[in-house]
Parts: sequence; C-alpha cells; structure tokens
Amino acid sequence: MKPSTRSNWLIPTGLLVLSAVPVLAGGLRLAELAGGAQALPDGDRIASAPAPVVLHIVSVTVFSVLGAFQFAPGLRRRRRGWHRAAGRLLVPCGLLTALSGLWLTLFMPRAALDGDALAAVRVVVSVVMATSIVLGFVAVRRRDFARHRAWMIRGYAIGMGAGTQFFTQVAWMAAVGPLTMSSKTGTMAAAWLINVAVAEWIIRRRPARAGRPMPVAVAPVG
Repeated sequence: MKPSTRSNWLIPTGLLVLSAVPVLAGGLRLAELAGGAQALPDGDRIASAPAPVVLHIVSVTVFSVLGAFQFAPGLRRRRRGWHRAAGRLLVPCGLLTALSGLWLTLFMPRAALDGDALAAVRVVVSVVMATSIVLGFVAVRRRDFARHRAWMIRGYAIGMGAGTQFFTQVAWMAAVGPLTMSSKTGTMAAAWLINVAVAEWIIRRRPARAGRPMPVAVAPVG
C-alpha cells in the first residue's frame, strides 16, 4: 500500500480514535441534560448552565469528527467541493467551540479540582484556538494555502485537547494516584502542549513550496 493511500485512512482514523472518549462523554452529558439518568459526575454543576454546555458539546463534536476527514490527502484532492462545504461548517463550529469553552471557564461554577491556574490555561487556549481559526480563514480568503493549512492545524490540535487529556490523566493516575488540583492543571496543560508540539512538527515537516497551492483544512466561504 502506498504511503499516500495509507494516509487517506490512517490520519482520520487516528484523529477519530483520539476524539472518541470526549465525544462519548459529550453524548452521555447530552442524554443527562435531556432527562436521562446521571452517568457522569458533576451533574448539578453542568445543569446550572445547560445552553452553553450543549452548544459546546455539539460544536466540539462536529469540529473534531468532521475535521478529522479534512486532513485526509486523497479526500482533499478528489472531493474539493465536499472539502469546501465541510469547511464552511467547521469554521463556525471551531469558533463556537473556543468561545463557548471560554464562557464556561469564566462564568460557570468551577469543579472541585479546578483552580485559578487551570482557568488561566483554559482562557489562553480558548483565545489561541479562536485566533488560529480566524487567521486560517483570513489566509484562505487570500489564497495563502500554506498559512491556512498551518493555522487550521494549530486550531484543530487545540480543539482536540480533551482527547489527549484523557491519556495524560490516566497515565498520571496509573503512575502516581488520584488527581489533585495541581496535577489536574499539569496534566491538562501537558496535553495541550503535546498537541501543539505535534502540530508544529507536522507543519514544519512538509513546508509549503512557493507558488504551489497546499492542501487546505477549511475552504473559503462564498
């Protein structure tokens, strides 16, 4: 099997696996808010702000699942119309993910292990994610596909933080024990840093060639 052929299914499959736990948790939370039995902790706190929680879950689910297919090279090349249509949905979903996450951080009652340091980290990543998506959109409107690709990879990597946080927290609990306020902050921040580091490696591994349109993650609107 050619490397390009493998990439067509390995990349989206890997991203979907990474997003599986937060997507499942989001589905369970939506079921709770719809009147189902409580399956996750913190139900009372989540129920205090159902509208932004639902908005965040739906937007991040669409962003992570649909966005995974934007990075399959063959799909981008063969189905440009689909790629553009998906992009028109992913830009607002990505912005809603970042901005609803920012609202939840600033205005929702905090969980037991959420301190000021974690709140500050969440504010920073929410702002950086939203900024990355806006810069990616502006770049593709200018037909600067290399910068568009780079900024959208960064925005998507930050949006996938919850998937990596599952692994960093499980690793911590297996090696050290239950999470504390400081270890929760550290494991969550570490997950975002891992994703950003991987994103930067991917961006620099295949630099853009001058004058050559690069594969894009989100296409221009209109």
